Amino acid sequence: MAKGKYLGFTDDDCTLDPNWLSALENTFSKIPNALLGGKTINALPDNPYSTASQLLIDYIYDYYNLNSSQAEFFASNNFAVSRELFNQVGQFDLNFPLAAAEDREFCDRWLFSGYSLYYVPQAIIYHSHNLNLPRFWQQHFNYGCGAFHFHQIRSQRNETSMKVEPLRFYLQLLAYPLMTKYQILSKVLISGLLFISQLANVLGFLNTKLQNF
Repeated sequence: MAKGKYLGFTDDDCTLDPNWLSALENTFSKIPNALLGGKTINALPDNPYSTASQLLIDYIYDYYNLNSSQAEFFASNNFAVSRELFNQVGQFDLNFPLAAAEDREFCDRWLFSGYSLYYVPQAIIYHSHNLNLPRFWQQHFNYGCGAFHFHQIRSQRNETSMKVEPLRFYLQLLAYPLMTKYQILSKVLISGLLFISQLANVLGFLNTKLQNF
């Protein structure tokens, strides 16, 4: 339905910084054919589950987007893209059964199509995803389900066997909270929650894999 030259994506539990659009516009004026991703800040810092989920995204951005001009992934609660290229690349894959990893697949397909991703830290949103332990578990279980579909699609597209992240990805993730400004007890708690998140993720991945065989 959108008629504008560019499309900006966010979620219904996010608040946009007043300068969000102008930061994206300024960058599009220089690199109009890139997919732009902004910075997401946890708006519920007193909620350990919300904090852990956002820290996981921060880690993934640090892991995959070391070079802002050669990024590999942005979550769709904060990115923008040319409408023409969005349609050309094929929009989001609606075959994903859950709202999980379809943005990851789109970013991978975008790169496969020869376009770039660029990080714009000035494009800020505030994420108010209120979680408790059951919702936290379900969120990351769903992410695991989506991860299976993503890896399956990518392996078919690249004509390779299905590959997941190496062991060091997970070891570095568990150590990631130790490098934050939080107090030691908070660091241990968040590291524990990240472990739980990955356990849920693995179970979701395996559950979906079994359903597909």
